[in-house]
Amino acid sequence: MVELAAPTLEDLREAPEAAWLWDGARARIVWANRPGLAFFGAESLFDLIDRPFDLAEAGVERITRLARSLRRGEVEIAQLYFPSAGAEASVSCRCLVHTLADGRPGLLVIAREAGPQAAHAAHGDRAAAFDALPTAALLLGRDGTIHHLNASARAMLAPRQRTDLALLLGEAAAAADLLDRAEAAGTVGLTRRLAVKLGPRDIRLTLTCLNPGEGSETFALLLLDDVTERRALEQALLAPAVPAAAAPPHEAATAPAPSPQKVAEPQPAPRAAGLSESDAAIFERLGRTLEEGIRQAAPPPASALEQPAATRRSLQRLPDQVRLPLENRAEAVLVAKDGALLYANPAAARLFGHETGEDVINDAVLAAEFAEPAGKASPQDIASERVPRVRAAVQASVIPWLGGPAWQYVLVPQLAKPEAGELRLVPASASATAEAAGAGAPQLQADAPAEAQPRHSAEVIQLPLRQAAAEADQELRAILDTAADGIITLDAEARIHTFSAGAEAIFGYRIAEVAGKPFVELLATDSRKTLRDYLAALQGPGLASVFNDGREVMAKVRQGGTVPLFLTIGKLEAPRSQAAFCAVVRDITQWKKTEAELREAKERAEATSRQKSEFLASVSHELRTPLNAIMGFSEVMRLGRFGEIDNEKYRGYVQDIHASGAHLLSLINDLLDLSKVEAGRLELNFTAVSLNDVADHAVKMLQEQATAGRVVLRKSFPADLPLVVADLRSMRQAMLNLISNAIKFTDPGGQVVISAQLLATGELKLKVKDTGIGMDEDQLKCALEPFRRVFTEGREVQGTGLGLPLTKALVEANRASFHLSSEPRKGTLAEITFPTTRVLAE
Repeated sequence: MVELAAPTLEDLREAPEAAWLWDGARARIVWANRPGLAFFGAESLFDLIDRPFDLAEAGVERITRLARSLRRGEVEIAQLYFPSAGAEASVSCRCLVHTLADGRPGLLVIAREAGPQAAHAAHGDRAAAFDALPTAALLLGRDGTIHHLNASARAMLAPRQRTDLALLLGEAAAAADLLDRAEAAGTVGLTRRLAVKLGPRDIRLTLTCLNPGEGSETFALLLLDDVTERRALEQALLAPAVPAAAAPPHEAATAPAPSPQKVAEPQPAPRAAGLSESDAAIFERLGRTLEEGIRQAAPPPASALEQPAATRRSLQRLPDQVRLPLENRAEAVLVAKDGALLYANPAAARLFGHETGEDVINDAVLAAEFAEPAGKASPQDIASERVPRVRAAVQASVIPWLGGPAWQYVLVPQLAKPEAGELRLVPASASATAEAAGAGAPQLQADAPAEAQPRHSAEVIQLPLRQAAAEADQELRAILDTAADGIITLDAEARIHTFSAGAEAIFGYRIAEVAGKPFVELLATDSRKTLRDYLAALQGPGLASVFNDGREVMAKVRQGGTVPLFLTIGKLEAPRSQAAFCAVVRDITQWKKTEAELREAKERAEATSRQKSEFLASVSHELRTPLNAIMGFSEVMRLGRFGEIDNEKYRGYVQDIHASGAHLLSLINDLLDLSKVEAGRLELNFTAVSLNDVADHAVKMLQEQATAGRVVLRKSFPADLPLVVADLRSMRQAMLNLISNAIKFTDPGGQVVISAQLLATGELKLKVKDTGIGMDEDQLKCALEPFRRVFTEGREVQGTGLGLPLTKALVEANRASFHLSSEPRKGTLAEITFPTTRVLAE
């Protein structure tokens, strides 16, 4: 045992060694650094604080002993073993006393070496470098268990695939075979089709044995590389070329002769960084195949009569996470790179008169429009093979794409009155010719003179997309108007944008009267600050923007007066929405009225109970004066102080008068104490009380009663039992009531045991256990109610029905808790528990 300067928690927060702060009395961890969390497999400190430990576990038992025996300023080196953490070896730790937040002494435990579980997960720069790898990487145990994943692996794999190699591969035999091959060869690689987060993908697995032949927990490193696109390219290049169909003779005769061109000799591509030798060989073989295909596809001389047809391009295969959002967009979206269109969503196909996105990317006229990476938000005319002119605003941006960055163009059609001779978009439903032809896409119609045009042709006709949006907006408006709550949208300055029918009914204003006005003007003066603070909290980075629990405000209504409302505001994230917030208001007038009625009823009940207790206390006090005279004179007559009473019956009457008076006095005393407790007028003198002395006093007082009933009284108290803060008189009365009840309801030959113990949590528990007749559940409830006596068949015991209720009230008045448990024919157990705040330290 050595004495060293105690390190602070701030010093240990970034230390590479695992460190924990233990509450030894409760066997709980209250603080740990990152290596300490990793040792027990916890992701956050909250997980570790809530984790229970068995007191019998070797490491926990040693920490508990050290917390009691180690003195402040001393450091002890201890070997701690935690089987619950999955560690196979003990950890050498430095242990020293450290003060907890509540002032009690705790035990600071600092590992001198990292635990087996944390060997690769919590070692400073090495762990950070492993997590920063761009390639998905996993650390495996000898049995295939996954010990750690880096960030790329977590992004690739589903949660169910992150625990075991067999679950990752979907086959236990394949996992075992891969581990055996890696142990024999050192490194092994293969490519398998795995169902990862992005769907079924071709994944190349490279398994490298890290510690062959050693007993290390970490056995191998597994690298996962997604080669789906590369394998698709391989298959496309290695597929046999399909000869193009010969063009018809008349087309071949009229087609212009292709100009001669020189086929450039392909240069071998440099090896990419990170490619293995096998990858380089594959790409070299693909390059030779591509070179041979180019030579075979070289154009014939200018005198040739035939020319092969142009190859039709297909849409690139995209993951669902990328493809579905693009397909579901209402705006037309094009993706282009290096002067070629790579992708077009269905909205773009409809806009340019094509059936599919594949037709769009093969539109040469449209590809020429987007050959240059530029776009303006102002409206411009765009031409395609199917539609000579489409007026739209183009928004261009750079996005990540397969093979490198690409340009994304979002096209928003513009509605404008066509000029003379200008072509325009006309919905199929508005054109009889289009309906007759059965065309579903928008048709082109040239402007004709006014007298030749139908009446509606001179008007601006909206696009089907705008019509559908207007219909959806009307439907949403109808749905919101059916809600009883008021729904209000606000702009960024908290001005009213929309007003539902429910809001109109609550405030009494029409939407035309409040549109554009500040929402704060509809609230009472006292509630305006609440609204401003609410909006500020939603826009800030704090927890209020996440945990939105609403506010209670008072609103001014048109009819006059105020109405209580419950207000909930949420932020709107739609990029093109003019509204920034959505407020939902609910009229809580009826709830407030009910709450006030319940509060008044509760106050009336408390006042009635208080009056009853005060009456009982007053009556009990007044009854004592004549009762004392009755008992005093009967005592004088019973003892014959002024001469003997000759008549035997008179002497018996005097004994009965004295016994009845004593019983009535006991009843009045109990009733007076109970009423004082209920009225809050019981005067208690809190001092340091020895429960051992309280029990001794009660045993001496009741020993004669126990001997008469042939009941054995036993007491079991530890010698170092601490004192408690309590009222001595009330604790003596409570102990007398408990032991007296236990003696009365215990058969001859039984026993009553009074014991006490200091719990590990710091609480002190006092027990009175008897082997008497016991009670069932209904009798137990009856025994704790005032003026209710428990009747047992074949047994008649005198009592007032106030013993246990009064005892419970006295115990709770001393800031302790009272618990009663019993079973028929097995006895009754009464427990008084003093909290740690009422137990005095040694």
